[in-house]
Amino acid sequence: MSAPSRWLFALTLPLLLVGIALARGKKAAEDEPEPPVVAQPPSAPPSPPAPKLFPTALPIVVDALPPGLASLSAQTCNGCHWAAHDSWQGTAHAHAWSDPVYQAALASAGGSTVCRSCHLPVATQHDQIAAGYIADDVTRPRLQANPGFDVTLMSEGVTCIACHVRDGTVLGTQTSDRAPHPVVASAELQSSEMCATCHQLSWPEGDRPFYDTYGEWKGSAYAEAGVQCQDCHMAPAAGAAQPGQGAVVASHGSPTTIQRALTTMISLPNASVTRGQLVDVGVSVINTGAGHSVPTGNPFKTWTIEVVLVDAAGKDLAPPHKTAFARTVEAMSPWKTTADDRLGVGATRRWTASFTPNLKGSPGLGAVVVRAVRAGQTTELRRVPVQVR
Repeated sequence: MSAPSRWLFALTLPLLLVGIALARGKKAAEDEPEPPVVAQPPSAPPSPPAPKLFPTALPIVVDALPPGLASLSAQTCNGCHWAAHDSWQGTAHAHAWSDPVYQAALASAGGSTVCRSCHLPVATQHDQIAAGYIADDVTRPRLQANPGFDVTLMSEGVTCIACHVRDGTVLGTQTSDRAPHPVVASAELQSSEMCATCHQLSWPEGDRPFYDTYGEWKGSAYAEAGVQCQDCHMAPAAGAAQPGQGAVVASHGSPTTIQRALTTMISLPNASVTRGQLVDVGVSVINTGAGHSVPTGNPFKTWTIEVVLVDAAGKDLAPPHKTAFARTVEAMSPWKTTADDRLGVGATRRWTASFTPNLKGSPGLGAVVVRAVRAGQTTELRRVPVQVR
């Protein structure tokens, strides 16, 4: 082969090999059988829409027993949902009717059916039902005997069925194919609007809402950010949703405390106090953790913030300085507001507490203590060590 022929052959050989490879690949692809068509399972039918939680004014009618339930009592739910039941049973919801403080307030309000409707939100919990109101005055109901009265359910206050049973079915935050009863998912259970049913109340002729917890939240940065009441008051907790199955379920115990709601700051000229000499303690309390005022709800609720100097043994060196966080109202309906010294969402209260520590005792390490007191219960908010001379 001549030199030009060898050069032409070397040039065309790679192109020839590429062409043969492409031809073989095409032939192999043509000979390869088509992949089988896999039948897709039919999609599950959509869950039926959940009934409205509160389509009418309270109390609501819940009388249809869902299939698979033995009764409408919370004790029946306890068989499977023990984590939710156990966290609920010690709460203000569970004792909404039996609480002595509420009973005293109810008596002072004339036994109003308005109060009863939230503390007993289900119709069968009432031995008497309002058949109307005299002159449309909610404080003057026309009462009649309730043939469906259930004293057991009455004792349970804001019980499970108040939020979780409608139209013969159980409402949950998600459906389940393992439940022994029908379950329909309800978005309302995760919405602050559900809480507003009882935690927002206005009296006719009142100057402002009697209960304004929902309104306080609605106007806050929490609502703007989409943080719902349930995010703080029903935080997920480890528990059991049904027999043999561990799960993360919403706590029903409103696991919030005054320490979570408030940030407390102390200021002093130095880190020591001298017995017999005046000392000024600067105090700042900030509502950093509550999506509503502190306190909220019932206007008869008061938090008293006490600032005190204590010695090494924990004994007060002087009488505590007290500041009340409270809203005061008139003694009679419609309970118009006379003063409001509560701590709003994101608000700060600053004051100076002045003390002259007593002369008795030995030098040592003491402390400035800030504590919150309500209904005889004391919660420590801040403890700052100081030298007592």
